[in-house]
Amino acid sequence: MLIAESLRERRSAITVPELATMLSISQRQIYKMAATNRIPNFKIGTSVRFDPDALREWLQEKTLAVPGRRPPTSVRPYGVRASRVA
Repeated sequence: MLIAESLRERRSAITVPELATMLSISQRQIYKMAATNRIPNFKIGTSVRFDPDALREWLQEKTLAVPGRRPPTSVRPYGVRASRVA
């Protein structure tokens, strides 16, 4: 995972704009996730920051436990209808 590798190399706290760029989502969404504790964060004064190691662990948990995602072995071949899959 490219994001996890860049987080592993990182030693300083990550800012909201940096994380928004990494995850390809808006800064507003990052702030909402931080406010509801859906993403690990901490504050320095009024600034929201993210620990790279905590983010890496969080991302690994999220990519392993995505609700509704089927494992790769259950993916149908292209052009095969669901009713024909055994």
